[in-house]
Amino acid sequence: DDPKLVHSMHIAKIQSDREYKKDYEKSKTRYHTPVDMMNITNAKNSQAVASNCNYRHQIHHYTYLPDAMNLVLSRNMMNIQSDNNYKMDYNTWFKGLGWVPIGSLDVEKAKKATDIASDKKYRQPPEKLAFTSIPDSLEIVLAKSNAQMMNKKLYTHAWDKDKIKTNIMPDTPEIVLSKINQMNMSEKLYRSGWENSKKKGYHLMPDAVSIKAAKASRDIASDYKYK
Repeated sequence: DDPKLVHSMHIAKIQSDREYKKDYEKSKTRYHTPVDMMNITNAKNSQAVASNCNYRHQIHHYTYLPDAMNLVLSRNMMNIQSDNNYKMDYNTWFKGLGWVPIGSLDVEKAKKATDIASDKKYRQPPEKLAFTSIPDSLEIVLAKSNAQMMNKKLYTHAWDKDKIKTNIMPDTPEIVLSKINQMNMSEKLYRSGWENSKKKGYHLMPDAVSIKAAKASRDIASDYKYK
């Protein structure tokens, strides 16, 4: 209850924008229109004129008997004019059934057009045609001769047969030199004398100088004979 504090709170409320717009926020969503206003009255009248509800007024109510002539006649006329009854037979059983009038003009025309447009019947294979050619006629002989002349296999047959054969004289200087070089470079010939001597073995006579020298050296080195 301090006067200064109360004054400060009052000043804060005055300067507060929320407190300033508090009444406006409460009343801005409310709209008051007089009921007898000219625009409201004109709108109601226009709605009544445009509405089909009050446009048609039934004069009176009456009841028809179910077997009245006018009612029966109206029903018959409605059935005649009904598109559903008109298409009932077509939609129930006739629709979807395939029916081709065999032998009619359109069917025969379609068959002839198919035969004319058929590529299989238009282009017959030559082997089915009845035609016989004389084997020794000039055209056949010329064709065979041209085929043999144009045959590359027959043209190169002699060359293909000779190109795999090579004939060289055995006493030409090149052949002799190659043989000598082969003998010089041959490891087998180089070691043939040593291999042959190994196969014969080593024969040493018992009275050879090396045997006697070995025996004498053994006797000198023998401690048994020394003592």
